[in-house]
Amino acid sequence: MNPGRDGVEVPERIILDPRAPGPPRCVVFLPGFMATPAMYRSLLAPLADGGVRVVVPMVTRPGPALLLGRVRPDDEAARVVSIVRREREAGRRVWLGGHSRGGLVAWLAAADADPERLLLVDPVAGGGPPWASPEPLPARSFRRGPLVVGLGEGGRCAPAGRNHEVFAATAPGCDHVVVPGAGHADVLDGRGAGAGRTLCGHGRDPVAVRSQVTALLASALGNLEPGTPHPVL
Repeated sequence: MNPGRDGVEVPERIILDPRAPGPPRCVVFLPGFMATPAMYRSLLAPLADGGVRVVVPMVTRPGPALLLGRVRPDDEAARVVSIVRREREAGRRVWLGGHSRGGLVAWLAAADADPERLLLVDPVAGGGPPWASPEPLPARSFRRGPLVVGLGEGGRCAPAGRNHEVFAATAPGCDHVVVPGAGHADVLDGRGAGAGRTLCGHGRDPVAVRSQVTALLASALGNLEPGTPHPVL
């Protein structure tokens, strides 16, 4: 990672720039616990096809520190605020989202980042690994009620008491949508997706789940420009 002009380290990231540029919109989307940006390419590439710039930062590298709960989501949130501000300085409207732990980090960053809207995919509260005792989800105020997407199968990586239901209950006015038959890791692809589905539970058709979740994200962004299919690498 390299230091940015504001002194905050710029995390390694995947950026999908729109092939058919529409309005200056950007989605900053945060990976889940021990996940990498590449695992979200199939989920998010259609947004780039529709004219949206997509930034997927890796604010913390997967490793022992993360596994042992030594990385605080508050510190990750501070880095995310810096990323959002730089995108806004470039003249873009910014939506902030995340999956699993990434949804929690987006939630924590929202007060200072002030995104157009939060887009949370099966968010998990608590800050540490899924098996740790969770900290309470702090209340936040938002410009507009978040989109909270729940993946209906639940499982060990998104246990009751710290899953999407907690976020929806803490955010009055949110749009809370549950995708039935979907496992916590069904939105992932690429290397590690198989292990994630084994550890976290899964439904029968992850391709269909990704398609449904992408459609929900696209709807939350408004009308997208038509674009050619983006290659999945």
